[in-house]
Amino acid sequence: MDTEIYTPNLSLPPRVRFPGLSSAAFEHPADRAALEALRRTPGLDRLIKVIYDMGAERFLRVAFTGESIRVSPRQCRRIYNDLREACAILDVDEPELYITQSPMPNAFAFGMQRHTIVITTSAIDLFSDTERLGVIGHELGHIKAEHMLYRTMAQYFAEVLSGLIHDLPLLSKLFTTTLGYGLYAWMRKSELTADRAEVLVTQDPDAFVMTTMKLVGGSQKLMDELNPEEFINQADSLEDMEGDFLSLYYKFLMVAQQTHPFPSLRCREIKEWTQSDQYLKLLRGDYPRTERDAGNRTCANCETVVRNVTFRYCPECGADLPAPSRE
Repeated sequence: MDTEIYTPNLSLPPRVRFPGLSSAAFEHPADRAALEALRRTPGLDRLIKVIYDMGAERFLRVAFTGESIRVSPRQCRRIYNDLREACAILDVDEPELYITQSPMPNAFAFGMQRHTIVITTSAIDLFSDTERLGVIGHELGHIKAEHMLYRTMAQYFAEVLSGLIHDLPLLSKLFTTTLGYGLYAWMRKSELTADRAEVLVTQDPDAFVMTTMKLVGGSQKLMDELNPEEFINQADSLEDMEGDFLSLYYKFLMVAQQTHPFPSLRCREIKEWTQSDQYLKLLRGDYPRTERDAGNRTCANCETVVRNVTFRYCPECGADLPAPSRE
């Protein structure tokens, strides 16, 4: 099966494109399982409607439009070219992309109706061209995998609802706490899917590890001394610390309200995945494609076309979806 090549920047080696790519091609199984568990949470549909009606997405959009730089063909063209290349590789429609001033290197995506990526100035300064491209690909992976409804919910939960928990009645507090743990647990798993998308964009697993190392402990004075293999070995050391109940309890306390898994574990996951048959088949053009997926459905509420056959709710508005066709 032939695979197209996309070469927008002739100074870089050509990267494989994945036309018609389905998110099922790179979705981490733990992500799928955690999302299905989250969707079974009683009352989740009501909370989705509350957050949607409160206009949280519109507030964020106004804030970034007013206080950040929107990337376009005529504004920060180098970053726009990164976005264009990453979208072409993953076969994703271009979202809006904003650059915001911050001393913390970070990037994130939001939006249930209109997808938006935000990247900070310190992230642009910290990463190489390939690493920056991968960071954009990571956020596109969340969009491609239709994570945005629940990620936007989780972000809003972390910013607003968790601050009100102490004033809630006991049953409401119990529900909110349980939902919060479920959202955070799924978000950690969803990062594993987005990590794979990041590597599909750069097609350079070493760049992923270096990006992660720079985020957690990269100093400009020590860049040439960072050792990716040693960092990945920390994942084994971390697991060696789980031999007793107290260590497991401490680990639970650390990750219960974290949105990302431990960085060394993520790097080990990527190293193992990029050595798998699944990854090698992807690079050869052998992967699930959206035009071949059975069961595409159109949401009766917002008319979004949902291609992921495992979804029972619309990823854009949260409405119930009809069962997939078995034809």
